[in-house]
Amino acid sequence: MKQVTVIGGGFAGLAATIRLCESGVPVTLLERRQHIGGRTFSFTDPTTGDTLDNGQHLFMRCYRQTRDLLQRIGVHDDLVFQPHFKINFRHPVTGSSQLAFPSYLPAPLNLLAGFLRFKEVKWRDILPLRTLKKELKKDLPQELTVSHWLNQCRQTSRMCQAFWNPLCIAALNEPPEAANARHLQAVLKEAFLGEPDGALLGYARKGLSNLFAKCAENYILNRGGQIKYGTAVNAIDPTTESINLHLRSGDPLKTGICISAVAPPALARMISPNTFLSLHTTLQQFYPSPILSVNLWFNQSVMEEPLCGLLGTTMEWAFNKPLIYGEHDRAAPGHLTLVASAARNLVNRTNDDIISLAQDDLNSVFPKAKRAKLHHAKVVRERAATYTLPLTCQAPDTQTEHPHFFLAGDWTNTGLPGTIESAVRSGYAAADAVLST
Repeated sequence: MKQVTVIGGGFAGLAATIRLCESGVPVTLLERRQHIGGRTFSFTDPTTGDTLDNGQHLFMRCYRQTRDLLQRIGVHDDLVFQPHFKINFRHPVTGSSQLAFPSYLPAPLNLLAGFLRFKEVKWRDILPLRTLKKELKKDLPQELTVSHWLNQCRQTSRMCQAFWNPLCIAALNEPPEAANARHLQAVLKEAFLGEPDGALLGYARKGLSNLFAKCAENYILNRGGQIKYGTAVNAIDPTTESINLHLRSGDPLKTGICISAVAPPALARMISPNTFLSLHTTLQQFYPSPILSVNLWFNQSVMEEPLCGLLGTTMEWAFNKPLIYGEHDRAAPGHLTLVASAARNLVNRTNDDIISLAQDDLNSVFPKAKRAKLHHAKVVRERAATYTLPLTCQAPDTQTEHPHFFLAGDWTNTGLPGTIESAVRSGYAAADAVLST
């Protein structure tokens, strides 16, 4: 097997590298930064010493390939999943509510039973859910938005506000009027029509870097792979039999096969439209979608559950970091993380504005927050948390125009939205494509 070079040490690049190492393929991973993780990493807050993620992630039990990857490197036990599907919600007007799907009923009966006890909706909002299983089996048009699909499915405004819209924004990082209906359909099929416990939510009890970075590095190195940190690629120049990589350092690097696992804008800068015309054109159509996290430290506990969905507020989720981490990572008492996805209308506001808004949201749904004193806050902006294509465009496949150049990334054609699961699947797919050459 020829030498393989993987560009980019995010989940996609790591998945590809690990799969190739396991197969005995000589592989080198190039990462421009001094750490792996890509758009998924954690760091230490200098004031409190707590571990902060660049964006709080929720996992789903149906993330089979992600769980497989974490199992391989020996850290799967650091994911905690619910025993039963249950989400606590808070609303400034209607108060607290809970959505729980009984595990003893098959889909979609478990959904109907759960929504009947969800006080944010009425029975007339629930009746259209009877057609859900049929709708999930349809071949949806490429250009169909989530909002149009929900309208076709006769979902009521109240059901959309209480469930569908928050789910769409959280899972797809896009508002329903712009999000791809195929992607939401794929998430629902994975969660509710696959394994019986596919919809169960989970979270990491460590910061994301602490969860996988060191173990992934050791796994690769112990199996003969190489990782070169601080190595940026300026250009990718394919020849008939190999790929020439022009590094930012000025050094040339020749490889037999290359997998690119970087974000669309970075790849567009590396390749020439003269060589990869179709791919280059598609890459230029991608646009970023941000996720905003607000970390707040209070002098006392504000919420009792590990996580809570927020309805009727600007922030969408609240995470109780001491309960999530326990003794496995650093989180001081009273540390909460609030998250807003698809946050284009927030990301450019000042830190003071965002912190004030997050406090107002907390005060409106958690009575304890009004009595608590805020002593530290930190806003984390991930401006390009995911990348999205216009609905008229098709995401690129693993194989490119060149037989020795492959793609991986959560933005490639995996059938899923830009999630960790999509990244891992794409990495595995790229490695499998290399192994079949």
